[in-house]
Amino acid sequence: MGVLIKNEWLKLFGKKASWIMQIILAVAMFAMAFMMLKSNESMQVYYQREDQPEFKGGMTAYQVADGTFMSQEQFWSMEDADYEEVKEVSLTIDESITLLKSNIETYKSQPKKYDKQTIKLAEKELAFYQAYQDKGETPQDPADGTTSAGFFSSYGQIYVLPTLFAVIIASMIIASEFSGGTIKLLLTRPYSRMQILWSKYIVTIIYGLITSVVMAISAFVFSFILPSQSLTVPLSSATGTKTALTLAYQLFASNFLLMLLYITIAFFFSAVIRSQALAVGVGMGVLFSGSILGQILPSIIEKYDWLKWLIFNLLGLNNQVLDVNYLAGGNLSIPATVLGIIVYIILIQTTTLLIFNKRDVALS
Repeated sequence: MGVLIKNEWLKLFGKKASWIMQIILAVAMFAMAFMMLKSNESMQVYYQREDQPEFKGGMTAYQVADGTFMSQEQFWSMEDADYEEVKEVSLTIDESITLLKSNIETYKSQPKKYDKQTIKLAEKELAFYQAYQDKGETPQDPADGTTSAGFFSSYGQIYVLPTLFAVIIASMIIASEFSGGTIKLLLTRPYSRMQILWSKYIVTIIYGLITSVVMAISAFVFSFILPSQSLTVPLSSATGTKTALTLAYQLFASNFLLMLLYITIAFFFSAVIRSQALAVGVGMGVLFSGSILGQILPSIIEKYDWLKWLIFNLLGLNNQVLDVNYLAGGNLSIPATVLGIIVYIILIQTTTLLIFNKRDVALS
């Protein structure tokens, strides 16, 4: 088995395309960092307006005529508000904590008006400012735009690229043996079909892991062209006390698990479809159509709860990790989504092994 894996590895990296994909990933990451830098310059122009309040370290709120403050959520939910008597202000950390505690009490006392998600967001925001208060530090000024920590923790918003490259490899790795006419020669060697298939699957996973590492390293290196922010302090009020390092680790894990699922699906089509080009096309089609269908499903799941376990509803795992406002169809928790993905990986890979083991290569 070890010899098979080594041979598949040498075959894979003997192709220029395998190296070119890594270079494309690094270049794309630099391009995203550069675009963020230019976007920050535009944002700084916005924050330099005369009517923009000076940042004091806390949340943005609105001060009414009697001197009291209200959050942005409360401001936008006001009916018949006199906007001329309301002033946008930046609070200190202490003022933010006081306001948030008061708001949470109000939210909890009016369950018909404020849902659990609103309370959850306010509690995360409170935890964020309390963490900075305990450290005696000040959060990043919003005028800085995307920071080094924010860019790294979201891997430059192009974390789909490693998955795309892994899907291409998974789609080609078996289909190319059929289209190239080498499958019969491969099966004459003293290895079972199961061993051959597993060696190709393992090599594809290793390639995906390496591509993910290249993504993370590239994001870290190129993040230094953006405004500096520590990786060990809470990153955003939307994510509570989570640091950039924590978010980066969670995104790496969730993205890699989704990559395994997409690799397994592409691997299945590679074993079933004889055409290499068609296998790659189908694999990429599944990757991009999955996210679209995942956005449509929640409205259907409201009527048919069992549909929440459809594979397309599980493909928003990265969004669950990155965006506290994201709700998976059927309100699936992250552990439930992870469990569902693992079950699908096992089922699809088992099916692939069974099909490939019985396939008549004489027809290839």
